[in-house]
Amino acid sequence: MKSKLFVVIVVFLSPFVSAQNVREAAQNTAQIQEGRQMLARDVRELEEFDDKIELLTLMFDSKNQDRANVIKETLLLDMMKEVRQSGVKAKQARIEIAQSSAEVRSDNREVRRDRNDSADGGRDRRDDKKDLARDKMNQRDDRRDRRDDIRDFEAQVERAEKQKEVLDNLKMAHLKFGYFSRENAMAKKVLIQQFRKTMVEDIEATRRELGEDKREQGEDRRERRDDRHERNERR
Repeated sequence: MKSKLFVVIVVFLSPFVSAQNVREAAQNTAQIQEGRQMLARDVRELEEFDDKIELLTLMFDSKNQDRANVIKETLLLDMMKEVRQSGVKAKQARIEIAQSSAEVRSDNREVRRDRNDSADGGRDRRDDKKDLARDKMNQRDDRRDRRDDIRDFEAQVERAEKQKEVLDNLKMAHLKFGYFSRENAMAKKVLIQQFRKTMVEDIEATRRELGEDKREQGEDRRERRDDRHERNERR
């Protein structure tokens, strides 16, 4: 009776597992495509930001106060856009945590199923142990991926907070190159460089996350192949 009940449970869960695997594959592919587009955009925006910083430096050197303030205002617009984009990235990172958590829960169900399968005396115990070891490896991989997603989210939030802090300090600033005010103007220029640093860090994080997504894509392919093998074994 116990064996028949287990077979019924497996048959019932198989379509659910297959649908979830397809959904995870689609999510991973979409994340990679979005990551590539985001990386290309961020690299382009950094190059444009650098061009404006170079021009601002020339205005500092020539003490062209009016022109320097015009350039500063265009940099502020760029910073506002970056802060908005960082907020969107943080929301996306939170979604990825939810997705990786769902994968871990799915792994936990498969490991429990393998243990129940192993407890069924009418099956091949050696094959059952192999299935359990394989699913435990998938479980470890997905738990690591979830830790990576949490780390990425926390780092993104921290960068967004730094960017907003710099932006708030620059919003009301007016660059003056007089004898008593030039030091303050130089301090504002340092803040702009600090903001640039967060943009570079953001690009590095996107590159790293793309690598993680590609690794996860390979792991998901292996998990889908393993699931197919396990379903075939029970037919």
